[in-house]
Amino acid sequence: MSHLSEEEKKKIRELFQKTGSIRATAELARVSRNAVRRELRRLALPRAVATAPRKSKLDAFKDKIGYLVVEKHLSAVRVLEEIRSLGYQGGYSILKDYVRIIRPKGRKRATAPIPHSPGVEAQMDWSPHPVVLAGREQIVHTGSLILCFSRWLFFRHFPDETLESVILLHKEAFTELGAVPKTITYDNMTTVGRHTGPGKVWINPVFKTFADTYDFEIIILPPGAKERHGMVERPFHYIENNFLAGREFSDMEDINSKADFWRANTANVRVHGTLRERPVDRLQRERPFLKPLPQSSVDTFYREVDRSIYRDFCVAVDTNRYSASPHLIGLDAKVRLYKDHLEIWVNSKLDCRHTYVEGRFQRRVLPEHEKAFKEITGQHQLLKEAFLRLGPQAESYYEGLRRERGAGAGYHLQRILQLADRYGSDVIAGALAHAMRYGAFSADAVLRVTQGKALRPNQQAPAQTIPEEIKNWLRSCAVESQDPHFYDQLIGEARDKDERKEP
Repeated sequence: MSHLSEEEKKKIRELFQKTGSIRATAELARVSRNAVRRELRRLALPRAVATAPRKSKLDAFKDKIGYLVVEKHLSAVRVLEEIRSLGYQGGYSILKDYVRIIRPKGRKRATAPIPHSPGVEAQMDWSPHPVVLAGREQIVHTGSLILCFSRWLFFRHFPDETLESVILLHKEAFTELGAVPKTITYDNMTTVGRHTGPGKVWINPVFKTFADTYDFEIIILPPGAKERHGMVERPFHYIENNFLAGREFSDMEDINSKADFWRANTANVRVHGTLRERPVDRLQRERPFLKPLPQSSVDTFYREVDRSIYRDFCVAVDTNRYSASPHLIGLDAKVRLYKDHLEIWVNSKLDCRHTYVEGRFQRRVLPEHEKAFKEITGQHQLLKEAFLRLGPQAESYYEGLRRERGAGAGYHLQRILQLADRYGSDVIAGALAHAMRYGAFSADAVLRVTQGKALRPNQQAPAQTIPEEIKNWLRSCAVESQDPHFYDQLIGEARDKDERKEP
């Protein structure tokens, strides 16, 4: 026989005064009915009190309340709205307590703990989370995959939950793990599969092909079997409150990079609350039971990111920089990130491959790129001399190119000289003068001016299509930018000629 605390005794007295029922008091106080009876006897309350509760403001509405709760399955808040319109003057608390008593208690299905053998099962699911990206709050979709035996956790953040995102999540998880579980379970999702009727399951054919490539079995859980998917659903709360909360990120790459660091240094090395072991330690015991990666997939699957080739002819990946061909400076590249190397692609052509550097804030330059850069640097003086021959405005434009384009200035010099060969030096000189007024220092800017302001930046026009009035206007731009002493000299020469004609 357990003794009641003073707080429990006080609660019993208050509840009994409110309900007048031993059964209701026991249920609300979460004690046995005998405990309630003992407390009532201790207070020497007569038995009649227990069988004759005082009148309640609910009495006139109990039948209606019972109908709304039992038949209509309304919440206490909705019941209050309904009976207020019928004249109920009581409060919400007494109604809520009464609804709790009369509402049918749903019986929970008895579920035995599900044993998970090593290497057999993983679970995958999605969860949306609000995060701050680039100073603005938005929703990202967290895709998570967890090994059921070791509780090794992998997750990625995406802007959507498309089939491409689902497949990419699996590829990166398998690549980092270096292995594949025998089965992966999913809730109903169109990107993977869903139940279409009793005993009927539809599997997305594209994802089925992907699963066959990696040789794992797809299991779509039936509706209502949430307890079978708890291992992947519970960590979302952990991720939201221990990784995302209180952090801000610059972009999707930043959030995923920090997520990788957090998983490796926090989530997978903590002592798991249920297992009382670290997931990384259990993973070592699970590895021998996982399937190896298919040989065909080792070198064919990658994650692709968009990058620009900067003035130092490098792309940035996870704080490190990797070189590309110097003549590609200023272009956009696709960087394919494999498990053990990366590739830089420009205009659907492979430019180079790099192995990953260790550490952070490192710069790796391939020897052929270094050589090409030195060759470009050696030619630079020749390009400069040819460029300055375009006219006085060329020198100021050259300085602007050096300032704005850095190591890539030589590339723009070469292109502008090609334009001079095509359209004429006087036309290009005028284009330089006009572009310089707007601070536009690039070969593309000169080309746009040469073709006429009405044309779009990416339009190409042959030389013969340039109207003569545009050429004349560009020539006038070049004239306007002459040194004032040049005009003084012309005026002096004209005066001398006039004086010679006077006699």
